[in-house]
Amino acid sequence: MKNKTEDFKKGLSKKETYTLAKLSSSGKRFITIEDIQSTVDCSHDNAKRIASDLSKKKWLERIDRGKYLIVPLEAGEKGVYTEHEFLIASQLIDPYYVGYWSALNFHDLTEQVPYTVFVATTKRKRDLELHGVDYKFVTLTENKFFGFKKYSFAGGEIRISSPEKTLVDSLDHLKYSGGLEEVGKAFVNAEGEISMEKLVEYAVKLNNGSVLKRLLYLLDLLEFELSKRLKEKIEDNFTTGFALLDTTKEDKGTLRRKWRVKVNVPEEKLIKWSQGR
Repeated sequence: MKNKTEDFKKGLSKKETYTLAKLSSSGKRFITIEDIQSTVDCSHDNAKRIASDLSKKKWLERIDRGKYLIVPLEAGEKGVYTEHEFLIASQLIDPYYVGYWSALNFHDLTEQVPYTVFVATTKRKRDLELHGVDYKFVTLTENKFFGFKKYSFAGGEIRISSPEKTLVDSLDHLKYSGGLEEVGKAFVNAEGEISMEKLVEYAVKLNNGSVLKRLLYLLDLLEFELSKRLKEKIEDNFTTGFALLDTTKEDKGTLRRKWRVKVNVPEEKLIKWSQGR
């Protein structure tokens, strides 16, 4: 009686079988055309044809131009298999780190599971969809691309923004983090688990006056313990003008001169998460 492996090898040429065996034995989950080319010692065009044929036979899944996911045997006869979306994100662009709402969820700062994987990078890349998951690429300037660490995840290493940088990034791009109410909830969940020193350091380093104003307003509203030195460090880097508190909401509200913000979201919505803590 034939086993499942033998059934799957139907229709594969000797070269395709050899290629898959060699690549799989190397422990790689993701491969490129160049990997195939070096494995079977063939031309670039021939390697592209092999990749195309293996994709049609459901042994490879194309995730981006010239990049493929090796579909494991456990995927079943239809070749249906999805690697964890963070691992796929790590293969789509470099440099990168997973951030914003995705990182908020990873660090247990929100219970909301976003349907989009948010990826920060210094390059420009068009957003894409794979296996029903949307990948949003947020292009940052070099001075904002910091504050991430390598985390072991699903059998691989993924670059994800640290909790402190995730909170700062979220204040910088609220639309990628669920809005200020969601970010406020994340601050409450992070209390006692983050370094206030590092939080303020990262906020200042980001060099965005609006982020600093939102940060101090939120910390005061939620009654976080903040030393006089750190508070003055934030205030010393305030810029002129008023920052819109929640950029995902309409541009109207009450001006608060102490923090130089325009409050356009009900405060009770922001503090309800802090009650009883």
